[in-house]
Amino acid sequence: MKLKNKLFFAQIIVVLLMFVTMTLMLSQIVYMTSSQNDRDNTMILNEQIMTQIDQYFEELERFTEVVAEDGELKNLIWECMRNPTEQKKAQIRIYLSGLAVKNKMKSYSVRGIYIELHDSKNEYDYSTVGFSDKIKGYLREKLQAIPENEGDFIDPFLEDGDSTTAWGNTFNMVYGYVLPYQDSQMSGRIVVISAFDQIIYIAEKMSGYSNDYLLMNSENQVFLSGMKETGISINEVLENLEYGNSYMEGYYEEPGAITTVRFSEPAGWKIMCRLTREDILLNNQSLILLDEVLVAVFGLCVVLIMLPIVKKFTAPLSKVSEQMQEIAKGNLQARIQVESNDEIAEVGRSFNLMAEKLQENIDKMLEQEKREQKMRYSLLISQVDPHFIYNTMNMITYLAQKGRNEDVIAVNRAMIEILKDRLRIDLEEVYDTVDQEIKVTEQFLIIQKYRYADTFKTEIQIEKEAKGCYIAKNVIQPLVENALFHGILCNRDEDGEILGGCIQIQVKKDGDYIWISIKDNGIGMSEKMIEELEKQPISKIRGKHIGIRNIKGRIHYIYGNNCSFAIRSKEGEGTEVLVKLPEMN
Repeated sequence: MKLKNKLFFAQIIVVLLMFVTMTLMLSQIVYMTSSQNDRDNTMILNEQIMTQIDQYFEELERFTEVVAEDGELKNLIWECMRNPTEQKKAQIRIYLSGLAVKNKMKSYSVRGIYIELHDSKNEYDYSTVGFSDKIKGYLREKLQAIPENEGDFIDPFLEDGDSTTAWGNTFNMVYGYVLPYQDSQMSGRIVVISAFDQIIYIAEKMSGYSNDYLLMNSENQVFLSGMKETGISINEVLENLEYGNSYMEGYYEEPGAITTVRFSEPAGWKIMCRLTREDILLNNQSLILLDEVLVAVFGLCVVLIMLPIVKKFTAPLSKVSEQMQEIAKGNLQARIQVESNDEIAEVGRSFNLMAEKLQENIDKMLEQEKREQKMRYSLLISQVDPHFIYNTMNMITYLAQKGRNEDVIAVNRAMIEILKDRLRIDLEEVYDTVDQEIKVTEQFLIIQKYRYADTFKTEIQIEKEAKGCYIAKNVIQPLVENALFHGILCNRDEDGEILGGCIQIQVKKDGDYIWISIKDNGIGMSEKMIEELEKQPISKIRGKHIGIRNIKGRIHYIYGNNCSFAIRSKEGEGTEVLVKLPEMN
């Protein structure tokens, strides 16, 4: 790692350590300063929630009193008691069912009304439409525990099964208020049932401040809990309660938590809410975040101030390192500008001297290598098999002796064209058109067809777009020669007779590349022989397959890695040589 980076990361680590330390301290500071404020806010929220709940309790109590004082209801009941008929009972049920609407009560505020009366002889009960016997039985059981001359609340209960539609409405939990019902000739009690769901909905607003809260009745029975396993110890809180601004509220502080309490005056219900350290920190997350941002900004400012200072001290070393990397990449012109007289400047001057000496030595080596490469390429491209010349001259002599003057002229002209193409070599001009390469190949095939009459045939397919493209010289003809002599002519029967065959020559253009395929159906090669041709350098190959190695060496010299040379062959089936060359402009 570079020195500059080491110093930079050291600064980052220091800033991070400072940030973590400050964050831990901030959490404790925020908890200490905000716990009392959060406690007071929670007590205010408790008061608001309990005030809303009390309004529902008081509304239910007032409506029950209205029902108890309703004169028309008393007349209907008195007439029914004097002359009880189903029609009069139905009138009472309908009248009771309409009292909520008549007094502009919400549907969830009044779920049902139940009246239980008795005189000196009989007992009577009346209810709203849809009031089930099961609910009546439950209410009778609860009424037995409440004194007849007192008003009181009935704790919430959940009716299972069909009772979910007991009053024509679906509900979860309900609660009620009981009030004595007195007349001159009869007495009893009225129970008004209201939905407890709305009370739960109001109490659940505590979750905006803490998830650990309880809603309890006067006997500390829990009807709503924010968590499955609460951390509130009810008895411990009530025993150690410290009252706030009134006897209706208080709080209890314990290590790492604060529990607030709010009481309901009408029903004696209470709300408890427990704030843990995590809750308080979460409620003040914006303050903590602001402090952390300030610490981070401070650390960033320190880093930004230190960056130019560090850069000033490390810049000379960076320049030396950069120029050394340039030398490693091959840029031998890289030099260091020395602007001081310290130790780093001495290193720079020594580096410049070393680079100059290295440049001189490499220039000499490259010049020598260039001369050797030119000589080697010249030899490769201008090779002509002496046996080819010898055999061609013998064939010309034979044709002359037979008096076949026209054939002598044709063979001689073909040979002249081949030799002329080989002698047309300039070290700086190593490319020729596909069309010219095919013409030279055709001249070679003319000579061989005279020599091996009716032994082989050729198929040449050249795309029109490829004819004018430039490729490396002397690629196609040696491959065709190799296919003939080491593929077709080596394919013999048991008596040693040549079986003959076909050589297919295809050249096509695909994008910026020229594809050359030379294929024969001759004797073929084994995988082992192909591997040997691929692995051995050209200097180790003599005679057989020299054409393939010659071409492979030349195209890799010219094109580098921007070309490919592949041999596909199977013994007894033939060989295909596939060459991919980039088009040269």
